[in-house]
Amino acid sequence: MTGALRTILLGCLLLAASAALDFRLATTTQNRPYDVAHVPRGAVARTASLGQRGLVADLYWLMLVQYVGEPRAQERGWSQLLPLAELVTDLDPRHGYVYQTAGLVLSAAGRLDESDQILRKGIEKGPFWWTYPYYLAFNAWFYRGDYPAAAHWAEIAAKRPGASRNVSHLAVALAAKSGSPEDAIAVIEELRRGAQDEVSQERLDEQLKLAILERDAQRLEKAAERYEREQGKPLRRLEELVQAGLVPAIPPDPFGGEYVWVFTHHKVRSSANPFRFEVRPPTQAPSFQYRPSDKAAERIDR
Repeated sequence: MTGALRTILLGCLLLAASAALDFRLATTTQNRPYDVAHVPRGAVARTASLGQRGLVADLYWLMLVQYVGEPRAQERGWSQLLPLAELVTDLDPRHGYVYQTAGLVLSAAGRLDESDQILRKGIEKGPFWWTYPYYLAFNAWFYRGDYPAAAHWAEIAAKRPGASRNVSHLAVALAAKSGSPEDAIAVIEELRRGAQDEVSQERLDEQLKLAILERDAQRLEKAAERYEREQGKPLRRLEELVQAGLVPAIPPDPFGGEYVWVFTHHKVRSSANPFRFEVRPPTQAPSFQYRPSDKAAERIDR
């Protein structure tokens, strides 16, 4: 048998073994959410890339997009999202959408410290985008109720190229501790119009729903205070506000449930999402859980 023939046969055997292994792995994992078993450190990946850092960064970016787009992500968890984002941006620090996408998803998943970490890295090493400090302001204000930190980041965002007057207005409102859901809605809608990829659009849609929920709840609670003052009795159901002519109708719940009046706490809640804005300790995370859509994740072109 010639050396060339032995090489060919050996190659065929290796391919067959690889195919068998792939089949076993597919059979084992086909009923599980997409996950990433191991994420190498940036220094190791840079050395192993043999000068092809951009190519390796793109490969791990595709892996990150698939990780984010998994419909059963809540079942799997988000432990590997920050390591993936750190790796891609170690290989390619100018890959702007990585900071943005990871920051949004981690924030919506309640992993605020990790969201802050990748957004701060984007400010330090990424493109000069105003959205990074804005998202930090949103985390501090809307989820943590930390007005000084939120005002600090909103001011930085307002000074960056491309930031609109809405961002400047938000910075002033936060500095005066008067940031409102309307402020959040205005800026999120603007970010939504400018988002270039499906992943960012979906996460901004989730945050827009939260801001709408808070706006509606605050309006209904103000109407409830007026009702009790004018009627001289406690409110029992939100429908009584409509009957009294204080609101034209109960607005629809953006999460698909319905608004309910919690009599014991004098608060409006969504039957589908427990989130409400509160001034709370900086270490406390949001009380809701993000669930991704069923849409398959696609590659996001830079």
